[in-house]
Amino acid sequence: MSSLLLQIIIKQLNHYIKSVEDSPQDTTFDPVILGNMAKTRIAGGAGDDDGLEERIVVSLVNVAEEAALKNKPATKQVGSQIYELQPPVYINLYLLFAANFNEYSSAIEYLFRVIEFFQSKKIFKFKNAPLASVDPNQGVSQGEIEICLDLHTLSFEQLNDLWGSLGGKQLPFVMYRARLIPIQMELPMARTGMITEVDLTTQGMMG
Repeated sequence: MSSLLLQIIIKQLNHYIKSVEDSPQDTTFDPVILGNMAKTRIAGGAGDDDGLEERIVVSLVNVAEEAALKNKPATKQVGSQIYELQPPVYINLYLLFAANFNEYSSAIEYLFRVIEFFQSKKIFKFKNAPLASVDPNQGVSQGEIEICLDLHTLSFEQLNDLWGSLGGKQLPFVMYRARLIPIQMELPMARTGMITEVDLTTQGMMG
């Protein structure tokens, strides 16, 4: 599901960038793509995947739990049945948007297009996703999912650690935190009947 949410965001970002370009050479080419930044050929150097060149590459670089939402009931009532269902884990995804272009000016231009887009649209709803492969009937609560993207700033030490782990030179980039994506097992762990009345009569109480 998280992969689908990223595709939704990237699809809308591609649509925005192509709509504001003065004269797009190829309307079928997507300037933003989901990929592993560690596998790119940075500035014409060595790398495994040349399909990520001349694009904004979106990489998932960290996942963190939202601890403030951990204390929720572990049961759910449906009719007269009580389901043992552990509450969802709410996670934050840290997304790297790196401008992998040979021309530095092009990298800066596309990077600011990304910032413009998220400045105007920060909340994404699953049920309104303009993606052909989305099935709103999949899952019970997918239609209620909303995520918010916030600009996340790194310290210089964190920058060095990040790009060092990616194995390349630093590119123009921004990082966003996608907040509150619920993860939950679809099937309940156990089911019990609901107690509707209590019988206080007990045999042997009268002597």
